Amino acid sequence: MKKLVLLFIFIFNSILFAQDFPVISGDYLGQTPPGDTPVVFARGIISDIYQQHGAPSFTPDGNQVFWQTNRRPKDENGEWLTIPMTMRRVGGVWTQPEKALYDQTVFSPDGKRHYYPGNDGQGPFYKERQGDSWSKPVNLNLVARFPELQLATFLSFTNNGTLYFVAHSDGLWANIGIYRSEFVNSEYTKPEPLPQSINLPPYREWTPFIAPDESYLIFCSTRGLPESDQGDLFICFRLADRSWTEPVNMGAPINTGQLERFPTVSPDGKYLFFTRDTEGFDEDVYWVSTTVIEQIKTKVKEVLHPEQDNK
Repeated sequence: MKKLVLLFIFIFNSILFAQDFPVISGDYLGQTPPGDTPVVFARGIISDIYQQHGAPSFTPDGNQVFWQTNRRPKDENGEWLTIPMTMRRVGGVWTQPEKALYDQTVFSPDGKRHYYPGNDGQGPFYKERQGDSWSKPVNLNLVARFPELQLATFLSFTNNGTLYFVAHSDGLWANIGIYRSEFVNSEYTKPEPLPQSINLPPYREWTPFIAPDESYLIFCSTRGLPESDQGDLFICFRLADRSWTEPVNMGAPINTGQLERFPTVSPDGKYLFFTRDTEGFDEDVYWVSTTVIEQIKTKVKEVLHPEQDNK
């Protein structure tokens, strides 16, 4: 039944977009770039009437984007319908949205691999770029090698392949926390949880984004928030001794009284994407200039001891 419903939604959306989808060209779906105030990204294209369960993931060349949308069931007790979506730029024009194969697709910073968590804690997996196509899936075997993780999801990678992700962690909200694993001799080392300043019990700590040069980490947390606020975006910076600054709430206008999560920075480093609960639209994608990150970094540096200056 679920497959039939998914097929119906896909066919319906295809017919709808085929009739009404506009001609779009330009970087980032032709959207007007934001300034220091977050704005909804691609209203009616990516940010539609459904829940956008993750920020868009662009290929480094800017010619394809992936995102994930959740269809709310008519029956409150029914299952969510999770649909991965994608668009391509062909001949300078963006194709209409279509169903993709994998949830939570992310790319290595060089674009040579794309990763996805897989189902039932069996991944993560990756595919290697081979010209205009991709290799067969390869399992990183993280959970198989380290079963105490139980899962490995919400993946983010540095330039040298270090992986940040969410896995099982006792004592935190829903028993999940943020981990780090280095890529050494073509294999990932035993993942280690990030320090308690980041994985702070009993709060929710999840959806990490690591800067490609590993200079900062952005994640969703409930620390210091009222019960009515399900999460804000926090940021911490890597110090010269490779420790982390205390996480800082990114503040207004990034955070509101609504849930903000799924941070990611565009491959060119210009824009921060994230999602926010939006009345009337369920959950939308927002984007903002990454100058906000530099502004926060400057403030953090002002209170650091000189020999613990940020990189």
